[in-house]
Amino acid sequence: MIKSLEINNFRCFNSTKANNFVRINLLGGKNNAGKTAFLEALLLMTEPSNQSIGQLLRFRRVDLEFVKEIPKRAWDNFFYKQKKDKEISFVFEMENEKKNRVTLHCDEVVDDFIRMVQNSKEDADKDMLEFANSLSNNKVAIKSSLHTIAYSNNDQLQTNVFVSSSNGIVGRGIPHKFIDSHLVPASFKLPSDELAKEFDVARLDSNSETLLKAFQIIDESIERVETYNIGKAELYLKRKGENPMPLSLFGDAMNKIADFILRIVNNKNSILLVDEIENGIHYENQEEIWKMIFDLCIEFQVQLFATTHSGEMIEAFKNIVLKFNLEEHGNYFEMSRHPISNEITIRIIPINSLDDKILKQDPIRGEKSNRRRRLL
Repeated sequence: MIKSLEINNFRCFNSTKANNFVRINLLGGKNNAGKTAFLEALLLMTEPSNQSIGQLLRFRRVDLEFVKEIPKRAWDNFFYKQKKDKEISFVFEMENEKKNRVTLHCDEVVDDFIRMVQNSKEDADKDMLEFANSLSNNKVAIKSSLHTIAYSNNDQLQTNVFVSSSNGIVGRGIPHKFIDSHLVPASFKLPSDELAKEFDVARLDSNSETLLKAFQIIDESIERVETYNIGKAELYLKRKGENPMPLSLFGDAMNKIADFILRIVNNKNSILLVDEIENGIHYENQEEIWKMIFDLCIEFQVQLFATTHSGEMIEAFKNIVLKFNLEEHGNYFEMSRHPISNEITIRIIPINSLDDKILKQDPIRGEKSNRRRRLL
């Protein structure tokens, strides 16, 4: 597990440190406090590759037409105040108490990149895959001491890694991922055929019942989950007395729950990043969802970093931690900007102190939020 993290010169982070990370880490804060960027930093830190950079551009819905017209601006928003002359660095500590460093810098050579974005594609996703595979033509260089740290305590030893459009990462003994990590964005749906594939993987490992139990928290009438390949593979849910229907007809909450539950059970010893974890989940179901998340993350040794805008989701998190004595497994962090320096801070808030935080938050969603607004 990651125990601490320092982010330098990445997106909205000039220099920010955070520690005391445990199995389940929930991050709250106002809009524009850097919550999504924090998850992106973790993804890029754990998988410093052209594929992860392409993922982030895709999730940010980067306008390829803009990039085509001004390709040198493709990297601007990755760097704090667009300072591309300074490197991005992530310094993190694992459970072995040894510090690791990943750094990225950018040299701009754009001829091949320009040719890539000029290619006409019907499928936007294919465009972005081409985008990801061509990033090395912009000479995004990645250096990491992660591999050498296993053999030496000398933090100065580093291994150079360069993104290659033809071979992925090039570098002796360097894996594709330093740490297995997965990002579930707030407004991005995993395609139905990919969800179906993940479900089949879970079924092969006898973990498919876990997803059914998660769906039944939302809708107790669901009695079966299956995959059907009619046109293309898709998850189907069957309610009592009804014919099976595609998951897409059951709302965004079910799709998102399927995404992060399957990522947990299919990726033991990994890191899961979930943006706006509360999206679509009614407040009456949030505590049960949190209990399942805690149980699964502990069982499968998955470390979770999740963000939220919802006071209700924070309250449900607090209630489960206290009710089941999970203090050693769950921490809440508040992200905010300093009123003078504008620096982002990430500070842990004791679970027993969360009531004040919850009451001060603007209600976000659900009937309970409306009731709290009237009471206040």
